[in-house]
Amino acid sequence: MIIGNKPTKLQIKKIEEYIEKYIYLYPDYLQEEIKEKIYLGFTNNNDTINQIYCFLNIVDDSLNPYLFFYKTIQNRFVLENKKILEIGAGTVPILAKIIKDNCNSKITLIDPLLICELSKGLDIKKEEFNEQFNILQYDILIGYNPCRATEDLIKFSILNKKDFCVATCGCCFLPEEYVDKSSKAWHYYLIDLAKEYGQNNYEIFIDYFSTEFNIDYPIISGKYLN
Repeated sequence: MIIGNKPTKLQIKKIEEYIEKYIYLYPDYLQEEIKEKIYLGFTNNNDTINQIYCFLNIVDDSLNPYLFFYKTIQNRFVLENKKILEIGAGTVPILAKIIKDNCNSKITLIDPLLICELSKGLDIKKEEFNEQFNILQYDILIGYNPCRATEDLIKFSILNKKDFCVATCGCCFLPEEYVDKSSKAWHYYLIDLAKEYGQNNYEIFIDYFSTEFNIDYPIISGKYLN
């Protein structure tokens, strides 16, 4: 759903310059998506498009979901002087840049789609997140719509006594027994997973985006009780 105005002529020029310079760095399927949707406006459900709009500073802060998510994390955890791992960062590291601009933290990003030219000054890992990735050096794991990695983010954080915060999406990468169910069922599954794994060792928080985003997917956080 489009939640922002269509870009102005000046903004269209910025988008055109971005596409000319960077589109070849995207995989083919994302190049097609960009060409089809980039001029329609800022959305509530397309990270590929939204990250470009945020990178170009052509979206109002009140509609920037990465900024809202950052503030949610900040409300739940102390981020200063922490080592943060962002999982499923996408192509353009918007969330990491927001954190870097506001906190004295060390942030590492992991995603095979990260564009190195747009991630300068950040520690990036162009790979998939899985159980072989060593998370012991990090204080908190975060993810904004990390899709397939969502379940592992929650599970491995708790198993390794790490704080975590994840903004879920509607992709429904469900365990096999849930494939015929809705995104809402997927979110209930994730919340139950966090509570089951956390038991008495974690405080679990469920937050939601404010109404202007028209996003009804939960933000799930877990704070380890030392």
